[in-house]
Amino acid sequence: MNRREMLQWLGLAGLAVVAGCSRRSNGQPGAQKPLDSARSEHLKRVQNTVAVASRGSVKEMVERALRPLGGIEKFVKPGDTVVLKPNAAWLRTPEQAANTNPEVIAALIELCKAAGAKRILIAEHTCDEPATVCFEMSGIRRVADAAGATIVNANNKGMYRPVQIAGAKVLNQTEVVRDVLEADCFINVPVAKDHSATRLTLGLKNLMGIVWDRQTWHVQGVHECIGDFVLAVKPHLTIIDATRILVTKGPKGPGEVRQPNQVIAAVDPVAADAFATTLFGLKPEDIGYIMHAHQLGVGEARLNRLNITRV
Repeated sequence: MNRREMLQWLGLAGLAVVAGCSRRSNGQPGAQKPLDSARSEHLKRVQNTVAVASRGSVKEMVERALRPLGGIEKFVKPGDTVVLKPNAAWLRTPEQAANTNPEVIAALIELCKAAGAKRILIAEHTCDEPATVCFEMSGIRRVADAAGATIVNANNKGMYRPVQIAGAKVLNQTEVVRDVLEADCFINVPVAKDHSATRLTLGLKNLMGIVWDRQTWHVQGVHECIGDFVLAVKPHLTIIDATRILVTKGPKGPGEVRQPNQVIAAVDPVAADAFATTLFGLKPEDIGYIMHAHQLGVGEARLNRLNITRV
């Protein structure tokens, strides 16, 4: 290669690097870590099952809710990195039901460790500040420290990675917590509660806590953005905490708290949310983001098409 050819080659290589960086800055389709074939096939087999546990301690309910889905061992394998996404966004105590019950998180950490998880991360982009106090008041810091799980305070933009959303109606791109995208198993653990902007906040809406610029969603259309997002980032398992639910003045409260004393588990996040609407005397059709996700083919919102198993 002579000098002219060398310069031409370097110029083309430089353009390729720039183009590559440009593509990365515009997001990455299929950004989640792919599942192995065994886990992927199992998720398909239990796709329509929604398990509802309502007896015993919180720990017992979490364990029983997982049984119709094959148990935690079908989702978490030895050596895995697991990310749990609770709602820990608010400066509220567990009794106020604005955040996920820490006993639910404690039970899941124990189960994941027993299944051989190497690392268990608990990720949240809090709404209230300081985030450290949100984790403390919610009780989630206490159970994480006691069990050796790691809190991921996702209030730093450097922790995010851009993701493209193929097939979206409104939200074509957003930035997502990197740890979620790189996890072997991603478990969404919302609390079921009232919400002033979307009527209810359940599993699908809880995913806004792994996104950097969520304010834009409210401008673009929050129901459409929530539904679009799950085309790109879908939990492997959704466990809805309905041990205590906030039924007025959500999402933060304080408001009226009821105690259905239930834990809901499903592979299909749309199905989990669809059933959870009934705890509030509503139907899936009453919540825009549930129906938008259903229409996109993300999951099943028709209750008569689901295998609802009470345990």
